Amino acid sequence: MLWSPKFSLSNMRVRLTAKGLLRNIRLPSGYKKSTVIFHTVDKGKQRSPKSSCIQTQASTDVHSPGTKTAELTQYKTKCETQSGIILQLKRFLTSSNQKFEALTVVIQHLQSEREEALKQRKELSQELVNLRGELVTTSAACEKLERDRNELQVAYEGFLQKLNQQHHNDLAELEERLKQFYTAECEKLQSICIEEAEKYKAQLQEQVDNLNITHENFKLELENSHSEKVEELKKEYESSFSELKSAHESERKSLEDSFKEKQEWLEKKIDELKCENDSLSEKLKLEEQKQIAKEKANLKNPQIMYLEQELESLKAVLEIKNEKLHQQDIKLMKMEKLLETNTILTDKLKKVQQENEELKARMDKHMELSRQLSTEQAVLQESLEKESKVNKRLSMENEELLWKLHNGDLCSPRKLSPSSPSVPLQSPRNSGNFSSPTVSPR
Repeated sequence: MLWSPKFSLSNMRVRLTAKGLLRNIRLPSGYKKSTVIFHTVDKGKQRSPKSSCIQTQASTDVHSPGTKTAELTQYKTKCETQSGIILQLKRFLTSSNQKFEALTVVIQHLQSEREEALKQRKELSQELVNLRGELVTTSAACEKLERDRNELQVAYEGFLQKLNQQHHNDLAELEERLKQFYTAECEKLQSICIEEAEKYKAQLQEQVDNLNITHENFKLELENSHSEKVEELKKEYESSFSELKSAHESERKSLEDSFKEKQEWLEKKIDELKCENDSLSEKLKLEEQKQIAKEKANLKNPQIMYLEQELESLKAVLEIKNEKLHQQDIKLMKMEKLLETNTILTDKLKKVQQENEELKARMDKHMELSRQLSTEQAVLQESLEKESKVNKRLSMENEELLWKLHNGDLCSPRKLSPSSPSVPLQSPRNSGNFSSPTVSPR
């Protein structure tokens, strides 16, 4: 048998991801036709992430930090959907591989049936030769022809033996030549495939280097623009903060000055009222002493009654002044509360400054996350593009193989190009249509 396991169809696995292929395989007459259905892979799904990436990158610069969290979740969901699409593509590839292996099994079965038909043909040819010999033997009517027939039979048998030996020798030589030819062709194709793979690797490496350079340049430009924007925002913040600080300091100074003036005025009034109170208390003491002296003397004059009335009026005046002093104390308490509120406002201003710094740090973190997501999305797009290229290449190879199956040109090693490194599918045994010399018996 010339069919070696190295070149068997079961060892040849070609991934089929063709675009809507539904073709019939041409088989010999008398055999049923089998159809192979190849499913298509929608390529429109692979183009959507680019547009979504551009829209999301444009929207991240406009929206507030509250909406950026939602956009990050959307990016994560998109990445998960893209990973699901990749898994579906891999599943389609595995199913297409299984279908192609089934096709190879069908072709092997057909080749085995063809070999059996060739064997039957040889047996029939041998039976025809025997029948011809019998016809020669039946022509025993003539004695002269019998002698000639016997001589011819002896010569014919010797000639047949020689021809059979030559035929076997030719077959052995052809088998060895075909083996050498196929091994040489396989080595050539392997070397060509290795060279092409190295070329493609070099091209892909150059493309990756160029993309890295462009990405770094774009990253530097974005960092420069971001630093400029941050500096502008810092300047605006510092200017607004300095203005607010100056306004606050001016208000605080004016309040302190007014508070000091009011405090001095109130202190002066308090001193005056204290002096008046002291003088009035002294007068009251003197009057009480006089009353005591008068009571002792039991002298009741209208002047004494008048003085008592004046004392009562003075007491009323003292009560009024005490109320005024109480009101001034309340005002002083209010001023102290204002000072406390001023200190509280300064503390709040410091807290607001700290919160502003924390928000700036969060903004920086969000920018870093967005950059990481953009790089991951670019890597995913590159992987998808590579897989699409591989799928296109495999579809082209599948179309070439199907075309060769339809046209029966798989055994012709003359038109093997480096772009289609496919091993011939027909065994050298099945090429048994060699022209054997036909012997016509006289």
